[in-house]
Order: sequence, then C-alpha cells, then structure tokens
Amino acid sequence: MLKNYQEAIDYIHSLPKFHRTNKLDRIKSALEKLDNPQNDYPTIHVTGTNGKGSTCNYLSNLLEADNLRVGMFTSPFIKVFNERIQISHQMINDADLLRLTNKIIDCIDEMELSEFEFVTCLGFLYFSGRVDVAIIEVGIGAAHDKTNVITPDVSVITSIEMDHEQIIGPTIQDIAIEKSGIIKQNVPLVTGYLPGTVRGIVLNKAKELDSQVFEYDHNLKIKNLVIDDFKIHFDFGDVKIECNGIEKTSAINAAISIQAFICFENKHGRKFDLPEIVSHIELNEIPARLQIVQNNPLIILDGAHNLAAIDNLINSLITNEPNKDIIVLYAGMKDKNRHDILHLLAKNTKQIFVTSLDMPRAAKADDYDLSKFPNVSYINNYRKYLDDHVQSLKSNQILLITGSFYLVSELESYFA
Repeated sequence: MLKNYQEAIDYIHSLPKFHRTNKLDRIKSALEKLDNPQNDYPTIHVTGTNGKGSTCNYLSNLLEADNLRVGMFTSPFIKVFNERIQISHQMINDADLLRLTNKIIDCIDEMELSEFEFVTCLGFLYFSGRVDVAIIEVGIGAAHDKTNVITPDVSVITSIEMDHEQIIGPTIQDIAIEKSGIIKQNVPLVTGYLPGTVRGIVLNKAKELDSQVFEYDHNLKIKNLVIDDFKIHFDFGDVKIECNGIEKTSAINAAISIQAFICFENKHGRKFDLPEIVSHIELNEIPARLQIVQNNPLIILDGAHNLAAIDNLINSLITNEPNKDIIVLYAGMKDKNRHDILHLLAKNTKQIFVTSLDMPRAAKADDYDLSKFPNVSYINNYRKYLDDHVQSLKSNQILLITGSFYLVSELESYFA
C-alpha cells in the first residue's frame, strides 16, 4: 500500500506511457472492477486539436454559475498533478488522491494500466457522488482515447488541425475520423470551425448517428467581434459577451462553450438566465493561455505547441501590438513540426531563442538546423537567459515564452 501522496504520484508516473494496442478493453475492464463510476453522473466530452483547455474552463464557469457542482478532467497540468482533476475549480486534495490511488491498485489486481488509463480511472472515481456533471477532456484523438468509455450529454470538437500525426494521422482526414469518434447516437455535437477538407467526415458521422450539429460559422455564429487591449467582445445571438484574449479562436471557444451549456441545460429541462450566466464566463482563469506575467514590458506565457496554435498566437499579437518587436523563447518536442514552426516565427518575430527541456520527448540542440534562420539561436540555460535579459527588455518589446506546456510549467514560478 502506498503510504503518502508523493508515493502515489511516483507510482502513477512509473506506469507505461502507452500500450501497444489502442483498444479500450483494458480501461473498460478496470472500470468494471471499480463499478463503472463514469456512469454515475452526466458528462460532456471535449476533443479538438486546439482550444480544449480553454473551452473546458469556460464551460465549467458557465455551469458553476448555474449552481452546479462541475467536475473537470483535463491535461496537462502546469504546477501540480492535482490540477488535472477538479471539482468547481478546486483540485483533488492529496489525501483523496492517495486513497483513491490505493483503491484502484487494490481493485484492478495485477492488471497493468498505462499512466493515462490509470489517471482517467482516478478522475472518474473521484467525481462519483460528488458532481452534478463532469467535463471530460480527451488525451489524444477521441475514438481510441481512453476517456471514450462514456456516453455524454453533449460532445464537443473545438478544432481539427494537424497535430499528433504520428499517432492519429498521418493526414488531416485521418485526424478527423479519429476525432469524430467522440460523436454518439442522438447526442448533440458542438464544433468549432471545420476545414472544408474534413467537414464532410464529421457531418456524415453525425448524420449517421442522428446527432444534432451546432457548427461554428453555420448555425453557430458570433457577431460584432471586437478585440482591443487584450479584451474580446462579441454578440452571441442577442447576448453580449466579454472575455480576455487577443485571438478570434478565443471568441470561438467561448461561443462553443455557451452552446454546449445551452445543450446540456435543455437536455435536463433547466431554466437559465443566459445574460447573467455568461457574465461569469471568466470567473476562473487557467494558466498558460495568453498568461501575462509582466505588463511593462510585456511578458506572456502561452502553451501553444503546434503550428496552428502558434500561427494564431503570433498573428494575433502582431495585429494587436503592431508597433512592438516580439522576442520568443521557444522549446519544442521531437514529435512536433519544429521546422515549420521556426520558419513561421522567424518571419514574424524579431528574435527567437530556442532551448530544451530535461525530458526524453524534448528536442535537443542537435535536433534543430538553425543555419537557415539568421534571427534564431540556441541557448542551453533558459533560466540564465531570463536572469540576464528580462531586466533589459524595452517598452517596445514583447517577450513570448511558448512552444510547450512543460516549458511554461517550468517558468510560471519564475515570474510569481
């Protein structure tokens, strides 16, 4: 039996990251041994290439504003593991995490789960008897993701773009097929923008399963969008919405969340005052999403880690701060399209400092060819770089730290 919280965390992290099969048999068997806690409460299932975390957070804020106890299962964490499992924005406490970890170990006997399978069981078990609804964010994909053992009240696809091609690709059509696995029979689907190359895949799957679709830019629209001074304003129907940010995608994610909230409330016959509810959409914020840690000069932490997310982020920064030079501290993973990301950054920013993290997936110096980029250089010690350069930043400069949630996690405490 594990004796303390740290032993529980060490045990979880010692589990294999992946199994050779992508089938759901193992986690289904484990959940049966735990009396299927995932069936004890309504759920909302969220997938998408980008925007999952923000959408889950917006949605939780809306549901909490209607006096519901809301479970939220997300990844990755920024500061502590417990962030991944929350109820109404309160993290699972250390004692419950230890107790439930031991319970799962006892119940599953010798069955070896992957780390994500185990954590998924932990989240489902913790929410049982404690929540009115749980928002479940997928790990990767949807159809074969270990969270795909639920029949939700609402399914959400925030976006479909290129990422994790080695696992759920290689083409965007493959990715769309995988993410369409979140669609369930007679369960409404809320989506962000669907590229024309994959829109038919999603809509055909929804039609096959009699799933009503609320699709951004079709029957789900935002009007009168204004972005100014890191604030976003738009109209959702006749309701005025305000949230923080500089990217149009943030407005889309907010609209997706509002529509998912409406679908859930309607399913359960709940009456609500939408203008009052949406005034709470920013009640709780999450770190590493356009997180401003210093205002003058501006320093931003953002966990954008694929080409689409970084493209949105950089273009939005340029649009909102056209007279400022952007300096980037970047760390990427080996499985990301680092060359295209650096090509984009090099064209649109003043200077890029590439660094690495102390983890197997992180790209190291010899994984990059920086000779093609005159404004890109490699640094070994990113903390020393910050020690030497933060104080010398000028008012017309922005320091953007991005490329990986792990880098942002490492540095969030630096600016605390």
